[in-house]
Amino acid sequence: MHDNLALDTDRAIFQFFIYGGGVACLINASISVTALVALGVIPWQDFFNNWIGWWVGDTFGVLTITPIIMVIYGKPREIWYARRWSVLVPLLICLLLVITAFTFTRYREEQKQQLEFRLKAERIGQNLQNKLDTHADIMRNIERLYASSIQVNRNDFATFVSHTLQSQKAISFLSWVPKVDLQHRENFEVNVLREGFANYQIQEMNEFNQLVEVGVRDEYYPIRYIEPFFDNHQMFGYDMGSTTARRIAIEDARDSGHLTVTDPLISSETDGREQLHVLLFAPVYENGKPQETMEQRKDAFSGAAVSMIRMADVVREILSNEDMRSVRIKFYDLSYPGKKGIFIDEISGLTPTYLFQTTINFGGRQFALLAQPSSEYWRTHVAWITWITMIGGLLFTGLLGAYLLVATAHTFGIESLVAQRTAELHDSEERLRTILDNAAEGILTTNEHGIIESANRSAEVLLKYAHGSLRGRNMFSLFPDPESLQFLTTHLRTTSRERQFEVAGKSERKELLARQKDGHDVPVELAITRVRLGMQVLYVIIVHDLSEKKRVEKLKNEFVSAVSHELRTPLTSIRGVLGLLAGGVAGDIPEKAQAMLVMANDNAKRLTALINDLLDFEKLEYGSMQFHFETLSLAELIDSSLQSNLGYAQSFDIGIQYESTIDKAVMVRVDSQRFVQVLSNLLSNAIKFSRPHGQIDVRVTLDHGQARIEVQDFGIGISEEFKSSIFQKFTQEDAKAARKYAGTGLGLSLTKTMIEKMGGQIGFTSTENLGSCFYITLPLVTAATAAATPSVTEA
Repeated sequence: MHDNLALDTDRAIFQFFIYGGGVACLINASISVTALVALGVIPWQDFFNNWIGWWVGDTFGVLTITPIIMVIYGKPREIWYARRWSVLVPLLICLLLVITAFTFTRYREEQKQQLEFRLKAERIGQNLQNKLDTHADIMRNIERLYASSIQVNRNDFATFVSHTLQSQKAISFLSWVPKVDLQHRENFEVNVLREGFANYQIQEMNEFNQLVEVGVRDEYYPIRYIEPFFDNHQMFGYDMGSTTARRIAIEDARDSGHLTVTDPLISSETDGREQLHVLLFAPVYENGKPQETMEQRKDAFSGAAVSMIRMADVVREILSNEDMRSVRIKFYDLSYPGKKGIFIDEISGLTPTYLFQTTINFGGRQFALLAQPSSEYWRTHVAWITWITMIGGLLFTGLLGAYLLVATAHTFGIESLVAQRTAELHDSEERLRTILDNAAEGILTTNEHGIIESANRSAEVLLKYAHGSLRGRNMFSLFPDPESLQFLTTHLRTTSRERQFEVAGKSERKELLARQKDGHDVPVELAITRVRLGMQVLYVIIVHDLSEKKRVEKLKNEFVSAVSHELRTPLTSIRGVLGLLAGGVAGDIPEKAQAMLVMANDNAKRLTALINDLLDFEKLEYGSMQFHFETLSLAELIDSSLQSNLGYAQSFDIGIQYESTIDKAVMVRVDSQRFVQVLSNLLSNAIKFSRPHGQIDVRVTLDHGQARIEVQDFGIGISEEFKSSIFQKFTQEDAKAARKYAGTGLGLSLTKTMIEKMGGQIGFTSTENLGSCFYITLPLVTAATAAATPSVTEA
């Protein structure tokens, strides 16, 4: 290149671009960026980005500026001087345009980044306001619980708040704090002692931060209920009114009738860390008393619901992983000066240009939220368009210089590359089509409107369509029954924002009936997967033929039914003979033989019950079970079920506690035999799975025209893994449980089907090793409806 400074050949020009530009600039970029990292000017994580930027800048500088300098000073002069108009002027104009475009683009991108961050910060602020409003609603719900109930016991309170504590991780505890006058203090403490809490007394903190018996004063606000109790048992009995800040907050809530929040308080976590929190008080007033004026509210005030909220955790809950990396937050109480009011502070310096500030209102106080972009934010929000504009402009300038120097463009390589890429794309499409056409399962793809865009050969054979004739058809025409239409509408025609941005790759499966071209229906399993290709959304639908599976299931069910019927007749005779022998028809029987007869008779009864379950399951499976609907008293139905299970409970040494406020006028429309069977099944399960000498609680409540019957046991509970399949047929948690507690695994499946046939619903809550609560709901029948509705028998 030294011998040809005129750069008048292709070889010389390319050597200049490669050696004088790219290679030579590697040395400067490497030495400079390494020195900056060694001196600590830039972090090592940014080494590569800075190196690339430095090298690209130097390279483009050489490629664009060098031709201009060579035109002015280069030798031989006759060659370079002749290029002043064809090279110098176009390059200067191009550089001027690039600098103008870069300046304008950088300004626009800065404005855009400011707007994007402000929108992100506003979303965080709104989410935080909504989250705190949710905490306020939680307290209002507890206040409504007391306002709508005659009495709320400890179990009611724990049940009511359990879901809230599981879903709201920033809540340390929820508690009920009644107002206790001095003259009622002793009575209050005695009542709590009777609940089984030994040595209970109202307490307060002394100057050494130790809990001691509270002193004498006119009013106390002791913690009566607190959940979770185990983590906060040391607070049980603590007088919330023993400190000025808490007492003022309680009195403000009492006088105003609104929620109030305390000043920031310091609490010690279970791991020893100290964290700021606030207490949120919701006033509760006695039912029936007026509350229009402050004096009336003071007179009607019965206590407060209290929530301890870790405000820093509230902020972290509403921040996504991306937010936590890209945004620095400062959240503090505007009403509380100094650092003691700061819940979270990640902001190092206040830069006004990119600083967002908003005010949050919560519990009668104002909180400030400041947001600032982090270094991670800038790393992930690089104004690429600005750099693309500059790099692209400089690249264009360099290429323009090369073009002007060479005066020709070598397009063959580009055309060859385009042809190569086109051939590779065609081969890829052919390979994919071959794989799909030879797949064993039917595969369809549709657009968002359910129009089929492609179908493999297996799908066409299954649905009996000619090759290529499925394309363009509407998916809904292949699945015309209502259940299929509802499933497809839900998963192919949803317009909600959540579905639009759902994670690709998640499949929805459903067994449906597909309509073949000849009009026959074939059972299939449909698996729908949503896929986003750029801006386009497609649905990949796998169609699996279930004909053989359904045929095998039918044979199995027919076999079970036949075997059950064949076993029932001889089993009835066996039970009769065993009963006669046990009753002494054949004369006196030795004591050991008598015990064996009783055991045989009990096992015969158990086998009869299992066969009856199988027969009931077979009737429900084929829709042949008869339901005789009558309008009956709910109280009498429940009494009948309880009486029929008392003996069974006594055999396990289990007590049954029945709580109900309904009378015989509360009516439901059910099949009495099936209803008693449902409730007896729930009772027998609760008895079997209770611990020895335990108790079962049966509760009945009415709400919005529905009766809710709950059966609560305190036995072994249900594991998390088994909860999702508990109502499936022939399922038990494990083989050990099946041997110990007996049964076919059909009971709950039958129960669910029968209660739904009677217009009700069934559900449960359970904690492993603590017990389970199964409940059923039924619609109530009014007296007018009961008189006008006759008894009906339905299948």
